[in-house]
Amino acid sequence: MKTPKTLTMISLVLLTLIFIASLFFTITLPQNQSMEQAVTRYLENDPKYQRTLDTVETPSISADEMAAETMSALQVFFVIPTIYIAIIALIVLIGYTIIPKKPKGAALTLFSAGVLSLVTIIVPVLLFIAGGMLKKRSV
Repeated sequence: MKTPKTLTMISLVLLTLIFIASLFFTITLPQNQSMEQAVTRYLENDPKYQRTLDTVETPSISADEMAAETMSALQVFFVIPTIYIAIIALIVLIGYTIIPKKPKGAALTLFSAGVLSLVTIIVPVLLFIAGGMLKKRSV
């Protein structure tokens, strides 16, 4: 039981670190001047935005203002993966706590968390190994 618990704890720590980094990135996104400058440069070179400038109507918003609004929208958009990672970490924590009592249930929980966290690459490998080991022991 020690190896699956260790692998699960490593996965939980990695997910927690990813969650903290994602949360920090999401919270500080509007203050990120280099990102805002990149969005402004993109808008200034965007043909669609340039066509809007060339029309008879004057645009009601400048590239800088549009970049600031885009940053706010991106912040809202990045909340979704942050919450997703938090949910996966919670599932892994539940799996970790039930390993001694219900290894079969823990294996299913860890497999589920592994499938949900396939995007992170390393975490699901650890969770699948831990779940497989628990499944073999409970049979």
